[in-house]
Amino acid sequence: MNEQLKKLGSVRHFPKGAFLFRQGDSGGNLFFIQSGLVKAYYETLDGKEFIKSFVTEGEFIASMQATVAGNPNSFTVLSLEDSVVIDIPKQAVLNLVTNNPGLTDVLNSLLLKLAMKKERREYELLCMSPEERYLLFCEREAALLGRLSQNDIARYLGITSVALSRIRRRVGFLMDRPSK
Repeated sequence: MNEQLKKLGSVRHFPKGAFLFRQGDSGGNLFFIQSGLVKAYYETLDGKEFIKSFVTEGEFIASMQATVAGNPNSFTVLSLEDSVVIDIPKQAVLNLVTNNPGLTDVLNSLLLKLAMKKERREYELLCMSPEERYLLFCEREAALLGRLSQNDIARYLGITSVALSRIRRRVGFLMDRPSK
């Protein structure tokens, strides 16, 4: 699949701290992460950051608002590690889908997975406590724990880094206690 994607776009190297794209900019390209780690986040007018997701090797990221509707990017994507990315122009993606009707099933499957992921994330933020979200994140994303800063984990969970420290202390205490 990498070779097919390379034919559609170009391989780009993003050092840690580089932006793949920024909120408010025009664009709409699709990015496939070959190696590395990026975060997608929203930024408020007063500079507050809300992390939408972390994207790792073998995953795609794009602003659907920009790619499909032609609007500006609705969020920012920043490289958290040195990353190798295949940058696929918006028009190449649209041409591929238009000229290959057989890809409709694949695209629908990807979009359904994305919709389910968004629904699960909404449920977690709206219906679970910060401690429950943290424990679930540790269970589901154990491989990311050593790759992320505590500030980024806290922002992803929708809490402050101080609250995360308290939760980690409390959870650590509970996990260290012998069961009865």
